[in-house]
Amino acid sequence: MQRVLVVEHHAQVLSALADLVIEEPGLELSGIAGSAREAISLARAAQPDVVLIDVDEPSWKAQGLDRMIGDLLPQARIVRLTAVSDPQMECLESPTNTPSILKTEVREFLRSITE
Repeated sequence: MQRVLVVEHHAQVLSALADLVIEEPGLELSGIAGSAREAISLARAAQPDVVLIDVDEPSWKAQGLDRMIGDLLPQARIVRLTAVSDPQMECLESPTNTPSILKTEVREFLRSITE
């Protein structure tokens, strides 16, 4: 069972992603965070295997939130969610040691992290 932390600043998107994780066999929702402070606290407390993090929030990008979480959880897979038109370029600029890009249908992607 892969424990997943979802980090997203839009409440509706956060809720939808959390619901998808809950519904996916092999995944367990370890927490949801709508702020940087919540994300760091939950990352420390829950020690998830996977962190889905929206990197389009400007303040999070400026703070390097994905880097901070990556440093806290070096064993976790950090999946950077973005709506940019060129996610490949966004990935190349990733400060984390395990960048990932979501380029597939969400359900297919979620199934892939249970394997």
